[in-house]
Amino acid sequence: MDLLEGFFKILKTKQLPVGEGSNTLLAISGGLDSMVLAHLFRSAKLSFAFAHCNFQLRGAESDADEAFVKQVADNFGVPFFVKRFDTKEYAHENGLSTQMAARDLRYAWFVELAENQGFSNICTAHHLNDSVETALLNFVRGTSLPGLSGIPVQKNLHVHRSSFIVPLLRPLLFATREEILAYAEASQIAWREDSSNASDDYARNFVRHQIIPRLEELNPNFLQTAARNMRRIKSADENLVF
Repeated sequence: MDLLEGFFKILKTKQLPVGEGSNTLLAISGGLDSMVLAHLFRSAKLSFAFAHCNFQLRGAESDADEAFVKQVADNFGVPFFVKRFDTKEYAHENGLSTQMAARDLRYAWFVELAENQGFSNICTAHHLNDSVETALLNFVRGTSLPGLSGIPVQKNLHVHRSSFIVPLLRPLLFATREEILAYAEASQIAWREDSSNASDDYARNFVRHQIIPRLEELNPNFLQTAARNMRRIKSADENLVF
C-alpha cells in the first residue's frame, strides 16, 4: 500500500481530528520520519505549522537541524515555531535521563503552543518500529497490559498546572521505518541524520540495533506479527471486566 494511501486510510478509520476546520502543530525534528510526515500533510492539503525543538545536545549539528527545518517551513509557506532548551541542566535539576528530560520539555512546550496559538491537535511522526520498540522496553522494565500494546494512535495531552487538553496524534503508526524510507527516496524528500541514532548508549537504540534484528532472524515478519499481537493485547485490555 502506498504511504499516502495508508495515511489517508488511518485518518479515516481512526477518525483522527485533522482536515477542514482544524489546524495541526507538527513536531518536526528534521529527521526522516518527521520530514515524510510534513510532506504527507502537504500532499493531503491539510493546515499545519512546524514546531522544532533545539535541545542543544549536539552543538553545531543541532543548530544545523534548526536551520534546515526553518528553510523547509519557509519553502512550504507554513508557520515555524522553535525553542531552544538547556536539556542537560533540566535533566540534572530534575534527576532525569537526557531522553526523559527532552520528552518532558518537548511535550510541555507543544501544549503551550497549542493553547496560545490555537492549534486543534499535535502530531508526531512515530511509526510501527517505534511502537514495537516501546512495547519491548516496557516488557523488559515491567508494565501492565496497556504498556504491551505499544504507542496509541491518539491520546489526550496535558501538562501539570493547566486544564488545557489537546489531542496528540500519531498517523504514521501503520508504517515501518523501511516503508517511510522508501517513500522518502522515491519522493526525493530531504532530511537530516541525527548522529546520536547510531549509538547504542540509549536503551531504545540498543533494542533497535541489537534486539529487533535478532528477532527478525527468527521471524522475518516480526514487526507485522508484533503489530497484530499489540492489537490483540489492546483489545483484550479494553474488554476486561472487573
